[in-house]
Amino acid sequence: MKKKLSTTVVGLSLALLVSACGSGNGGTNSAAPESNQGNKGTEPAAEQVTVKISTWQTDAKAKWSTIIPEFEKSHPNIKVELDLLNEKGDSIASMQKLDLMAASDDQLDIIELPYTNYSQRADIGLLEPLESYIEKDGYKYEDEYLVDTKVNGKIYALPSSMQRWFVLLNKEMLDEAGLPVPTDWTWSDFEEYAQKLTQGEGATKRYGAYLHNWPDYFQLQLMSKPADNTYLKADGTSNATDPILKANLEMMKKMMYEDKSANMYEDIISQKLAYRNQYFNKLAAMLPMGDWMVAESGGTDTIPATFVTAFAPLPKLDGESKHYSPVQPTYMGVSSKSKNKQAAYEFVRWYTSEGLEIGGRVFSGWAKSDTNKLVDTIVNGSKDPSKIDLESLKYTMTTTVPGNAPVPEKYADEAKNSVIPEAELYILNKQDIDTTISNIDKKISDVVKNNQ
Repeated sequence: MKKKLSTTVVGLSLALLVSACGSGNGGTNSAAPESNQGNKGTEPAAEQVTVKISTWQTDAKAKWSTIIPEFEKSHPNIKVELDLLNEKGDSIASMQKLDLMAASDDQLDIIELPYTNYSQRADIGLLEPLESYIEKDGYKYEDEYLVDTKVNGKIYALPSSMQRWFVLLNKEMLDEAGLPVPTDWTWSDFEEYAQKLTQGEGATKRYGAYLHNWPDYFQLQLMSKPADNTYLKADGTSNATDPILKANLEMMKKMMYEDKSANMYEDIISQKLAYRNQYFNKLAAMLPMGDWMVAESGGTDTIPATFVTAFAPLPKLDGESKHYSPVQPTYMGVSSKSKNKQAAYEFVRWYTSEGLEIGGRVFSGWAKSDTNKLVDTIVNGSKDPSKIDLESLKYTMTTTVPGNAPVPEKYADEAKNSVIPEAELYILNKQDIDTTISNIDKKISDVVKNNQ
């Protein structure tokens, strides 16, 4: 999980950015285009320019080696070079390197940022405002993209990939237990499924579900809300007193220690259990997770798929008629220090629309994306498409309704991570639930206050 970034490095970035970039519109070619070129590439410039894309996403994950040549075919005046910030795809290390690059003379043109790292860097002037480019390009942002990317009232990036959450299920284990693939279920149904799918004892015990030790799992049921579905409300204040957070922590503890249908928490942390290993090694029948796991469900070089994976939407909350999931986009923008802003924007616009579909690895934040077609592309590009239940996947992706997702506050990661020690005390039976909720609320509120 992402950790709190170094305030020293970010502060250094801010100081040097301000001196180097002024208001964030410095550098050459900073004006918006005079012609409508944004996504067309039909009017190449007089001379070729080279722009770099700085990202943590490796080629194995994002398929840059496929995507970049396709862009260059339709934009012969623009050459794109990949600047991989970390060879292992570590987003935390990549953001630290990005901050150092921003404070130096390193070339920055196109910047891709993880979900909770965007607003902070937009706020310090790292990114170019895009309204003038969009206006000249002749489209309305809200007609083209599924999520709002405004920070302080300005658009600094377009959404690239957009994660939704769902539940992966071992189809063979479902069939063995006589359980259908869920299409309309609640969190109570999820608990019942976990109990029925649990089998055996000891080191080879198969648990009905695996609930990892990320803070996302402490808020699983909050994710099923149409709005205010994280630790922070839409207004940036603490959401810890929502009774659904309390219910979710109680559910986790019950599954781990009463029903014994999920791995005990102390085993997860002491044995450093990995969710991929637990699921693909048949030690857990169900896994709530993000949609980056679609392609991996067909197996990888490291962990082959030996069974068919089915998919179900995140369970509904009682009283809700729809299956919701938060959407967690990554963001792609133009560096405010780029000397070729127009060329950088053209790639950003192209990639966040048709380019993502060419890559065929992740789901898109583009409103005009054909979800079923993209599902086919992602599945067919997996190592073994026969191990992915296409029907349940398409149903899940088209049935899941994106929850309201404002841009995360710059302190969102800090607030999220502050939850971990308190939630662990409760789950490990060292603190009662009411004290836990009170302490979580205080810690998050302190984070909010300290960042105001």
